[in-house]
Amino acid sequence: MDQITYEPIGVVESPFETPEAVPRPGAERVTASGTLVLEEEFEPGLEGLDGFSHLIVLSHLHEVSGVRLQVNPMGGKSVGIFATSGPPRPNPIGHSVLTLDDVSGTRLAVSHLDLIDGTPILDIKPYAPKVPAVEAVETGWMGDLAD
Repeated sequence: MDQITYEPIGVVESPFETPEAVPRPGAERVTASGTLVLEEEFEPGLEGLDGFSHLIVLSHLHEVSGVRLQVNPMGGKSVGIFATSGPPRPNPIGHSVLTLDDVSGTRLAVSHLDLIDGTPILDIKPYAPKVPAVEAVETGWMGDLAD
């Protein structure tokens, strides 16, 4: 298989200095605010983004080392890494859904931030529901945590 290479489009400014400082989903609600700072050349790509309430941010989890194919999320039963959003993945790509609070030039103020300071941003997409409807989505072992 061919090597794939991406160049970051920006960086995260976050109050979290280490991965351990970020609250874990399900354990605590992540309420932190921060800023996504894009390179100047990408400013035209932000046109129209300010009309969305939430963003999907794809990032490179640059502080993750090692891969674990089996994990015990929240101290529960063992599951495969692909059944979680946990970071010790073969390709440490982060997927965050953040609240978009403001757009000012190439600076995006966000909340519910779950990334550490200096995290490279690979892509930003507006959060827009797609089919299937949320009611039809099964969340596997994660659904048991809500019960």
